[in-house]
Amino acid sequence: MYNYNDLIGKKVLVTGASGDIGLAICGKFLEQKCTVYALYKTNAGPLLSLKENHIAGELLHILPCDLSKQDEVIALCEHLTREAGRLDVLVNNTGIVKDSLFASMSFDDFYSVINTNLLSLFRLTKEALMLLRSAETPAVINVASVAAIVPSVGQANYSASKGAILSFTRTLAAELAPRGVRVNAVAPGMIESKMAKKVPRTVVREVTNSIPLKRLGRCDEVADVIVYLSYAASSYIIGQTIVVDGGMVMR
Repeated sequence: MYNYNDLIGKKVLVTGASGDIGLAICGKFLEQKCTVYALYKTNAGPLLSLKENHIAGELLHILPCDLSKQDEVIALCEHLTREAGRLDVLVNNTGIVKDSLFASMSFDDFYSVINTNLLSLFRLTKEALMLLRSAETPAVINVASVAAIVPSVGQANYSASKGAILSFTRTLAAELAPRGVRVNAVAPGMIESKMAKKVPRTVVREVTNSIPLKRLGRCDEVADVIVYLSYAASSYIIGQTIVVDGGMVMR
C-alpha cells in the first residue's frame, strides 16, 4: 500500500462502486483514510461486505442513486452538501456494456449505453461542480477504456461512449483548471473482473497474447492510478488519459 498523507480526511465520491473496479477504488481510498461516498444502483451487497470487512470500513458511506434520473442526482448532491460540505475527489466510474455487431444493434441498446456511460457522467459532474469548487484542491477522474482508443468489434455503443468521455475530459480540464479543479481520465484495458468473465475465452486468450505483459490487468492496478491522480504529486497533470493496459495499445 502506498501512503499519500495529503489524502487523509479527503471526501471522495465514487460511482459504479459496487462493480469490481469500483470496489477496488473504494478500498484504495479507504486505505488512505478518506471518507468515501459509494454509489450503487441496484446491488449494495458487495459494498456492504467491503464496509464490514475493510479495516477502515466505518469511513464508507453507501448511497443508492440512479444516475440516469436527474431528480435523483440533484437529491444526491443536496444530501452531500449537507453531509460533507465539499467533494475533494469525484471518480466517474459508472459503465455498462450491451455488445453486438452494429448491424444487429438496436437503438435502445445504443442509447442505453450512451445514457449510462456518458450522459450520467455529465449529470453528476454538473450537479457536483459547486461541491468540488468548495474543496481546496479538487480532482475529477473519469474512467474510460482502451475501447475509446482502438477498434473494439461489437462495441460501437461502448466505444462511442468512452471516446466521448476522453474528449469531455480534455475540454472540461481546460475549462476548470483555471478554477483549481483538475480533470483527468484513466483508460483500462481488459481487467480481471466479472465483466471480463462474460467475454468468450477465445477472445480473452487473443487479447492476452496481444499484451506485452501476457496477462490481464487487476482491478487494484486501475485503482492505484486513480488514487495517484487524486494526490498532490499529480498536481501538474491536467486533461490527460492514463492508459492502464499492460502495453496493449502502446505505439
